[in-house]
Amino acid sequence: MYEKLSNKNETPIMGELLAHIGKAKEMFELIDNYLTDELKATEKKIYFDVHDKGWAISYHAKKDYLCNIVMEKNAFIFVTRLSDGNIKKACGDVSAYAKECIDNSPYRHRGWIEYRMLEIKNLKDAKILLQIRVSGKQKSIG
Repeated sequence: MYEKLSNKNETPIMGELLAHIGKAKEMFELIDNYLTDELKATEKKIYFDVHDKGWAISYHAKKDYLCNIVMEKNAFIFVTRLSDGNIKKACGDVSAYAKECIDNSPYRHRGWIEYRMLEIKNLKDAKILLQIRVSGKQKSIG
């Protein structure tokens, strides 16, 4: 259902990533613009995510990690890392769907949260998570 680009031997170009995410293209462009324009992401790198077994884009502002976006068919997974305190804060600020995604993230115990973006309304939660991420330096997490 949410098929990833999984051929790690062929690095896709941005156009191929956008074609793969299909109906999620507009949503991706909005979050990409938010990351680059509002949060001043200075580095955007396409890489193969061995954890999610698919191609993704990593975003950094200067040397500070912001998030990863793992491409899927007609969707994408927004991934970031928060401290325990910030995960608790996020759970109080986001929708029930986002909270469910956070609670069910496979590496939540290490601070990694995954949020599958399916609809434009999911952007609000992603922006909240990013604002929490950049609101202060994240302490080192296990």
